[in-house]
Amino acid sequence: MPTWLTTLFAFLFGATVGSFVNVCIYRLPRRLSILHPPSHCPHCGTYLTAADLVPLLSYLWLLGKCRYCKTPISPRYFVVELVTALLFVAAVHRYGASVGAALVALSLAALVVIAVVDWEFFLVPDEAVWALGVLGGIRCLLTGEPLRALMVGFGGALVGALTIWLIGIVGRWLFRREAMGFGDVKIAAAVGMHLGLTWALLPFFLLSVFVGALLGVGLALLQRRALTGYMPFGPALAMAAGALLLYPHEITEFVLRIYALR
Repeated sequence: MPTWLTTLFAFLFGATVGSFVNVCIYRLPRRLSILHPPSHCPHCGTYLTAADLVPLLSYLWLLGKCRYCKTPISPRYFVVELVTALLFVAAVHRYGASVGAALVALSLAALVVIAVVDWEFFLVPDEAVWALGVLGGIRCLLTGEPLRALMVGFGGALVGALTIWLIGIVGRWLFRREAMGFGDVKIAAAVGMHLGLTWALLPFFLLSVFVGALLGVGLALLQRRALTGYMPFGPALAMAAGALLLYPHEITEFVLRIYALR
């Protein structure tokens, strides 16, 4: 098990990455560069100093407001940094202080970008999907049989993409409207690169449907009306993928019991 020092480092590094994740969430759907210009307040345009950009602490110190124009800052920034930090800690505890843990942690960060952007903008950022798929390919290359692992990974990507694509076709035929966006197909392909052409793909799809149903019911209850409009499926895919990346065996057992397949 990692020591407390390793856990602390993972948390701090994860919070720092979470700050960059917030940048991606804001800029990618707006087609802005993630490198230029430097971080600034979107309301008054003032460039932020290092004291304004300390992950987690700056938000608390400034009471959730811009230091310069006093405009409230969305709590999403704090939540994303905290969640990313906790995901990094979970990756280290699952895989130890290793390259594998780093790859999984970065993959989880990409999934956070995908989930939040799709939820807020009904858009799946290609940059985050490509990053997720490339990280899956690197994980394949680090196995004892990299060529075979890459073939299995590409097979998982193909099956994942085809499965979501077919679900979309069936849904369009049943409901007479678009049931699944092409962004969901790309997410499934990138996740398939991680899971490979294995039985892990089945729990991934089943858990995605389960999480999607929970999100739909929760959204309907919050809005106090029937959920008749379009709801992005990307967050459900991202959460299911994240759970399987961290705890593949435990989640597989859990999903099989939910669907009475055990």
